[in-house]
Amino acid sequence: MLIRSLIGGAAALAITAGLAVNAHALTLDFENGDAGWEYIDEDASNLGDATPGAWEIRASEFGLDDSALYQGSNIWGSPGDTMLMGTFAIYTAETFGDFTLTIDVAAADNDAMGVVWGYSATDSHYRINMINDGWPSPPLDGNSGPMVVMHKRISDTEPWYELLGVQNPDTGYVNYPEDGSRMVWTLTVEGGSFTFESDHGATVSGQDTAYTGGSIGLQMYAQQAEFDNIVVTPADATAVDPEGKAATSWADVKAAR
Repeated sequence: MLIRSLIGGAAALAITAGLAVNAHALTLDFENGDAGWEYIDEDASNLGDATPGAWEIRASEFGLDDSALYQGSNIWGSPGDTMLMGTFAIYTAETFGDFTLTIDVAAADNDAMGVVWGYSATDSHYRINMINDGWPSPPLDGNSGPMVVMHKRISDTEPWYELLGVQNPDTGYVNYPEDGSRMVWTLTVEGGSFTFESDHGATVSGQDTAYTGGSIGLQMYAQQAEFDNIVVTPADATAVDPEGKAATSWADVKAAR
């Protein structure tokens, strides 16, 4: 499965300066199910629509590779629709500090979806969310869609999240495709600095050092989408130069760029 992932859209972005990732990079392509994943809904008291999250592995219907992780529930929150919340898919088998993550994504709606990292609980993690629709309204942190927004979770009660960064149409936000077209997302976490980019044009960055490690995952708000070819490359993972066969680290590779 590693070979297939490396030629897929997401993993291609994990190859830098002619160096190939060795086995220390984690590849999750759902061809053998969802071992290591846990599905967690926000507490019902934090939701406006508490319909349970509906995560499943299915043959991709949106043109991703073979099997993909899909979520189709309309679960959303907060109760007054003032903050984007809903359901999580968390990979609990490993934790990560500094890393680069790439993932293939295809969406069928205009609501929110994103990546979670530094996760230890619903009240302790970082996240990005992209949304083309105009929610939340009224926004608790002053930001409504369309946007890509980065938050730090600070509590399981209002205000729930603290704003770290946002890109809206005035600062360059581009709506993601809602027709099931493949997107490739890239998240880089390095020394308390976070950068998220989607190949359709959205980007956001932020900084914080409260949560120095944890699980990675996904978060959804009233959205139907598929995810596949997740590649997580720790910053200290080794890389091999196919010419000289010299071992180095991904941190060194990035510093040399």
